[in-house]
Amino acid sequence: MEIIMYGIHESPFNLDIDGVSITVEKQNNSLLYRRSGLVGSCQKLLLQDSCSFLLNPIEPVNMPKRLTHFLQVALQNTVILEPGTTRKIYITFPIEIGVFIPQGKEDYEIIDIFSLARYKYTLYGVPSNGIICKYWESEVFLSPPETHPLYTGYIDLKIVNDSDHLIEINKCIFNAYGMKIYYEENKVVMKAVMKIPSRKLAETEFINCPGKGKFKKAMELYVSSKLRVTGTKCIMEYGL
Repeated sequence: MEIIMYGIHESPFNLDIDGVSITVEKQNNSLLYRRSGLVGSCQKLLLQDSCSFLLNPIEPVNMPKRLTHFLQVALQNTVILEPGTTRKIYITFPIEIGVFIPQGKEDYEIIDIFSLARYKYTLYGVPSNGIICKYWESEVFLSPPETHPLYTGYIDLKIVNDSDHLIEINKCIFNAYGMKIYYEENKVVMKAVMKIPSRKLAETEFINCPGKGKFKKAMELYVSSKLRVTGTKCIMEYGL
């Protein structure tokens, strides 16, 4: 399954994948960007003769609007980990796709975001002091799962139980500011660590994937947008 949507596309072009049509047409000395289909529509006029467009998966917390930078993955199977042990699991996450255009030699500007995955939000913690999270449910896998790179990716998650207790894990909370997404023709992946110092507390953080194979690092939306990042870790203090 080769996904030709991700990567650089030189104008003009026409993509039609899984019910999403993306076209860039020349109009006099300008470019007309159009997206239509199952995920709604978007149209923008770029006042320039030519331009390259970068399409890649981005942090999945922007659709239908940016309400939070936290992602909660609810596990369909409870994970139980013995004290003082480290194990690895794989869980899925929803894909959002960003369309960027270059600004200068190294900078990129986002012009469109869409997703083929469903949207849902939840509250982690108590109503008076909890945090809103993008919500996603995932099976727990012991090896990398098969995923469709336009809909879902997977997180290679190392769990470190530094506590003296048997730990049960039902959910994982991640901070989008630290996400590092990689993609190739048929998969989208991230790599993260969850450190557990006690029964009710955990810390998650994303790490870089080794530079092996055909994987390319996706443009980080929060870096390209030059948003102020106050921290990349997530402290789970309302339970696991």
